[in-house]
Amino acid sequence: MISKILIIMSSGVLCYSKTFFGEDKLDNDLVSGFLTAISSIAKEIGGGEIESLNFRNFNFVYTQDDEKLCMFIIVTDIDDPEEEAREKLELLKNEFIGRYRDDLVNWVCETKKFEPFDEFVEENMFIAPKILLVGEDGVGKSTIIDLFAGETILELDDDMNEIIQKLIPLPDFNRINEAILREMDLKELIENSKIYRPILDSFDIICIVTNSGASNLGRTKRLYSQLEQKVKKADFYIIANFQDLIKTSYEPEKVEEIFDVRTFGFSAIHESAKEKMYSIISKILQISITEKIKSKQI
Repeated sequence: MISKILIIMSSGVLCYSKTFFGEDKLDNDLVSGFLTAISSIAKEIGGGEIESLNFRNFNFVYTQDDEKLCMFIIVTDIDDPEEEAREKLELLKNEFIGRYRDDLVNWVCETKKFEPFDEFVEENMFIAPKILLVGEDGVGKSTIIDLFAGETILELDDDMNEIIQKLIPLPDFNRINEAILREMDLKELIENSKIYRPILDSFDIICIVTNSGASNLGRTKRLYSQLEQKVKKADFYIIANFQDLIKTSYEPEKVEEIFDVRTFGFSAIHESAKEKMYSIISKILQISITEKIKSKQI
């Protein structure tokens, strides 16, 4: 996901920046000077324009406008597909140049005039975290999706299998105001992993939904072991559904021991199911997005 945006004048002066995730303790002026210097060195030695810089934790994706007025840089997680960032980068460049070209040509070192650009960036540049709900039939994936209001995006893959997705608002979560929640069949995902490779590569989190009964847990554990080998970057969690069936369901602690994966107990028919699922999603995002980015902060 995009964690930061930098727009730097050709002179090396930072004219706009925006941080989406992590603590904004980074000296943006220092970083812009470093990135400008690297770009200049690359040109001087005949390497051409820098398209990206890869560090252990981050990927800096570059572009410039046709007149070379500014460098536009998006900072993403190192495992994120660069193509998605480049689409956003082109959108950022075109909008910024369209709005402020005359100001940039007649630059008077005034950056406050770019502050209204925040609204466009927040509405168009933010990439919502993606959470994939997978499991066998009847484990409660659709019931979880249906807890949330709003329009469901229904897609059909090449084999006419349904792919259901919703945009979940998160009004109380720091800097993340929405998340994408998608539902898929676990066995179908594994058997056709080559077809679904773009999905597996683009999602940040995969939640395995199980009904917590012994027979389903055994099958799901085997399927999870196969899926885990096909996933490059997503974090896994278990949602142990049907906790209301006390006599037949394993407690979340036992399910977590079986899978060796962070597990959340859940009952989709409980009167507070929606609030509970909001709580689970918020905790997952805190662990996999906020805390992870904070630990990588440069």
